[in-house]
Amino acid sequence: MSRAFNPLIRWEGSKPNFMKIITSLKIAIVSLVVLVSGCTQPTDTQEDTAQDTQEDEAKVKEVLLAYKSGIEALSVEGLEDLFMKDSEVFESGGVEGSFDHYLGHHLAPELKVFESFQFSDHKVTAKIDLPYAFTTETYNYTIVLASDGRTISQKGVGTSILKKVDGNWKILKTHTSARAMKSGESGH
Repeated sequence: MSRAFNPLIRWEGSKPNFMKIITSLKIAIVSLVVLVSGCTQPTDTQEDTAQDTQEDEAKVKEVLLAYKSGIEALSVEGLEDLFMKDSEVFESGGVEGSFDHYLGHHLAPELKVFESFQFSDHKVTAKIDLPYAFTTETYNYTIVLASDGRTISQKGVGTSILKKVDGNWKILKTHTSARAMKSGESGH
């Protein structure tokens, strides 16, 4: 009987050694099971990372909601704490500078002429890539001017980059833009 080459069969003399073949197959199967189970079941570290990411997403959204709440309250109190000192603000195609500059030269004076500022249909998505978070907000807002009661309704979008520093999330860059509501869109 001529021996054809088969790498799975160990030959001893002119006969294959089936016990060695079976042992080799058992080792191969056990190795494959260990490999596959290690790839498909999350480890404690993976579960911890997922939980940490969810907690970070929630904290990032809290920062953005705190900013929104301050604007709705027509108050700038505490808003500077939400931003990094070297932050950058962009609004509707304009470069506003740092948040401190934007606050003093744009936001605070603007809020003084409003009777109210209300957001609606506010949605936030966040993607965490430590130490940064990348967010997108969509919303509608309605402003009532204090001088004449005129109402302005806009549809807005914003993107922000936040950075986690010493366990706290702060806005590093933010860019917002808005347009007038189209016929049939509601600001409420």
